[in-house]
Amino acid sequence: MAKKPVQTSASRVTAPLRQKRQQARKEHTAKRFALFGNFGKRKKAKSAVEGGGYRQDAWRYHAIWLAMAAGLGILTLKSLWVSVVNAKSYMEKSEKMLTTVRKLDTQRGLILDRHGAALAANAPLQTVIFDPRAYAELFYETHKKLQQTTNPARRAKLIAELEKVDLVKIAATANYPLEKLQAAVKLNQTLDYKAENIDEQIQKSLPTGKGSRRIVLLDKVSPEVADPVLALNEKSNVLAVETQYRRYYLQAEPNAQLIGYMGRSDKDEGLIGRAGLEAQYNHYLSGEAGQLRILRDKNNKPISEIEEIKPRIDAKDLHLTIDSRLQYVLYKELEQVGRLQSARSSSGIVVDVKTGEVLAMTSWPSFNSNNLSEINGGNEQNRPLLDVFEPGSVVKPITVAAALESGKYSTSSIINTSPGSLFVGGYTIRDGANFGAITLSKLIQKSSNVASAKIALSLPTSSIVDMQRKFGFGQKTHLNFPAEAKGKVPTPKDKEYSLRSTLSYGYGQEVTLAQIAQAYATIANQGVMRPLSLVKDVKAEEPKQVISAKHAQDIIKMMELVTADGGTAKAAAINGYRVAGKTGTSRRTNPKGGYYTDQHRAIFAGMAPASSPRFVAAILVEDPRKQFYAGQVSAPVFHNVMQETLRLYNVPYDKPLYVENNTQADSQDKPKTQ
Repeated sequence: MAKKPVQTSASRVTAPLRQKRQQARKEHTAKRFALFGNFGKRKKAKSAVEGGGYRQDAWRYHAIWLAMAAGLGILTLKSLWVSVVNAKSYMEKSEKMLTTVRKLDTQRGLILDRHGAALAANAPLQTVIFDPRAYAELFYETHKKLQQTTNPARRAKLIAELEKVDLVKIAATANYPLEKLQAAVKLNQTLDYKAENIDEQIQKSLPTGKGSRRIVLLDKVSPEVADPVLALNEKSNVLAVETQYRRYYLQAEPNAQLIGYMGRSDKDEGLIGRAGLEAQYNHYLSGEAGQLRILRDKNNKPISEIEEIKPRIDAKDLHLTIDSRLQYVLYKELEQVGRLQSARSSSGIVVDVKTGEVLAMTSWPSFNSNNLSEINGGNEQNRPLLDVFEPGSVVKPITVAAALESGKYSTSSIINTSPGSLFVGGYTIRDGANFGAITLSKLIQKSSNVASAKIALSLPTSSIVDMQRKFGFGQKTHLNFPAEAKGKVPTPKDKEYSLRSTLSYGYGQEVTLAQIAQAYATIANQGVMRPLSLVKDVKAEEPKQVISAKHAQDIIKMMELVTADGGTAKAAAINGYRVAGKTGTSRRTNPKGGYYTDQHRAIFAGMAPASSPRFVAAILVEDPRKQFYAGQVSAPVFHNVMQETLRLYNVPYDKPLYVENNTQADSQDKPKTQ
């Protein structure tokens, strides 16, 4: 029989305490598990001391902590996304809500002539805007103040301010329908300004919707027209003005094809240069607009400037070599001869021999560049640079230059032109008459085709075309004008005798009038070519010696005979000056083949004073119908233009004035046209 344990006095004391502690632990554990599922009702729950229930439900703790960690992680990632990763995007969105970017426009540069006279300027045009909501706010606030003040002086001042922007006065001054303004403002005349909720009533009475902030009273008018209306708006924001600048051309027809005009950009960049120098120097003239960030209020009105985002690059003025006085003279002479001769067109160019600067260049018919509706296919082209044609006899001085430079010919060389014709390559080349045995001087004076052809056939195959290319034929000038033509000078083969011959007197190649002027300026400048220029301060190519100075002087003396008695262009002579030049009368090409028998081209190119040439001018009249020889049609135009050029630049006489009946003739008298 087992013996019962003997209880000591100490065990009898501690046993109840131990049982109480165990019971307290069980109750505490049961309460904790009850929070997550009333674990105290489990059928076989082990005691908390043994740890069975805690281990069995630990996943619940883990799930809760994982959920909390995941939420915290998402919040952290979102914070990083907003404040770090995508901070720029959110900053931009906030800036768009509070700020706006204003364009800092530049005013387009002027185009000026060589003396500083404006040829293209900017005329301000103003648009006057009426703000119906601002007017209503002013009206209600002023009446509210009138109700709240008893000061007579203050009341009188408020009434005066209100009367100044009265709708009747605004409508009358702007010549705008009063009923439209009244309908837009929608004034509530029944408001009680002493009511406690007057501010709320005013807000409800203000106009809203389309047309509540903007009505155009005056659209694109001159400042003189806009000023009386704007004077009504000294201290309020009822009226606003928008200023635009319209391109204005002060010498429209003479400069239209040269300067060009403005037009809408294909990329919606506003107005840009669409033709001529306006297009060629568009970036130079327009500069580059800047950008300014400004803070705006709830009504999208600017409050203050924040920063300059992009600096503005101011536009620059374009200084031309053109003399506007001479440009006008040239255009009027071309217009007169064009109308007189019922011609298709007429063109001209004047060049400063010493510098290569173009003093005048224009053509008729033209258009008013301030009214683009006048443009048509026949009046927009800058013909001296864009039109190509067979030049005819004006190339004969270059043929003579090739002869002299070859060493096979001299000024005393004799060429037999009898019987006045030459059969070459199945074609007959003819002169105007049988000139017999002639010198190179006579070739130029009488414009002999036969002598020119014989020179070409006596020289190496490419001698003539090589010389023409050295003078600038077949290549664009240094002007680099938009769509400028370069022409064509074909290289003949050894056995192409007819082409070799015709090239020597101006058939078979294509040139521009500017190329002819440049070639004659080269001869006038002692054989030194100075590239043509239209714009001041633009670096030009270095001049080059094309032919010797002696040969250039010899050719000038030969061309003086053209304007003397017996020459083909006596009408080009100018009293008091020695004039050298050459005529060119050629047939116009028939698109169906060959040449027209009744359509011609009349050209005269020359220089003065011949003793020391200062200016060169080239005149072309296309298809004159009354007369067709260049000496009759183009030479008189050259005379008038060159005479005025010499006068404007005060060039001294180099020849005695013609005296008749012991009376000194007026040096400005114009020769009669034949």
